[in-house]
Amino acid sequence: MATDITTDLASLRFDGKRFEGHALDVECTQELIAYRNLIVECAKELWRRKNPDRVRLPRGFEEDFRLQFNRLEDGSAVVPLQRVRVDDQSELDWGNLDEFDEAADLIDAAIAAANDDELLPDALPSNVIPLFRDFGKSLRADDVLFTRSRHGSTEAAYTAKARKRLTEWVGPTYEDVVDVIGEVRMANVGPGTFSLQLDDTEALVSGRFSPEQESEVLDALRNHRSLRLRVQGVAEFATSDRQIKKFSRVNMVTPAALVDQGFDETAIPIWEQLAAIGESAPEGTWDGVPSDLSVRIDEIVYRRGSEDK
Repeated sequence: MATDITTDLASLRFDGKRFEGHALDVECTQELIAYRNLIVECAKELWRRKNPDRVRLPRGFEEDFRLQFNRLEDGSAVVPLQRVRVDDQSELDWGNLDEFDEAADLIDAAIAAANDDELLPDALPSNVIPLFRDFGKSLRADDVLFTRSRHGSTEAAYTAKARKRLTEWVGPTYEDVVDVIGEVRMANVGPGTFSLQLDDTEALVSGRFSPEQESEVLDALRNHRSLRLRVQGVAEFATSDRQIKKFSRVNMVTPAALVDQGFDETAIPIWEQLAAIGESAPEGTWDGVPSDLSVRIDEIVYRRGSEDK
């Protein structure tokens, strides 16, 4: 039987007059959710960097990442955050240091850099930066939120200055590495452009391919019903929703087999759906439809037939 195991991840310390007596206003709990989002998105990108040949994250990587706290400690209001996992989560690497711990370290480093007017850490994924806009929304000008990973020797002060600087770092767009799979919907050999409909979001993303990549792109276009294309490179993202806008650089394209969707035995057959649509039409709707439409479709629909004879 699986049992829960808890390990420390980090602590958040809310400092300010309203937090005296280790009291925490209810609206400030949203900072715990924002902090978790920062950790998760950062950890996902760190894992992808370590595993460039893997298309998908390990099963349960994000879903099974649970954070909890069961007390507030002295020192204004200190929230010790613990990871909760079950001991049979074998697909994840639960060693002494993993991507979630590294993410907590990077968040500390980014906050410290912003507060000290230094450059952000090179290892910090650029797609994480926009998430800082939601971190600290409940804080007032004189409030300070200190973060400290379990491996950190000092706290990082998320002051009003640090919050402002991180917000200024966020432009309308940003670039980051991508590894996506989708259906090639268009390819133009002349300028070497193509459009890929992503499997995950169904968004249509355009980019340029090199002459060396041409055969793979065109093959995926010709066989788009049964073949997908995996694209690795750099893409431009919109800061507002963190969705891919376009491919800035395509480093590699490789064919990817289309995943079987599986047969849904509970789905209503298409002929029954069509029959239901027909029966739902008002009385008299079908009176004007020729009974020989299937035989004379060219003549009736396209106005061809008699003049071609």
